[in-house]
Amino acid sequence: MKQKQYIPVKAVSRRYGVGVSTVWQWVKDGLLPAPVRFGQRCTRWDCDALDEHDEKTKTAA
Repeated sequence: MKQKQYIPVKAVSRRYGVGVSTVWQWVKDGLLPAPVRFGQRCTRWDCDALDEHDEKTKTAA
């Protein structure tokens, strides 16, 4: 069974070639899936959710 991978906001910003503040704006605007909260100061994105999102946006374009 494949273990889920979660990445921090800096890795998400590198993945899409944008700044950290842009990642948060995209989440607010509904353009990216929301992160998973692991505590008060720990948020991470599910890599599978990002992959699914990328596939949906690829086919919609």
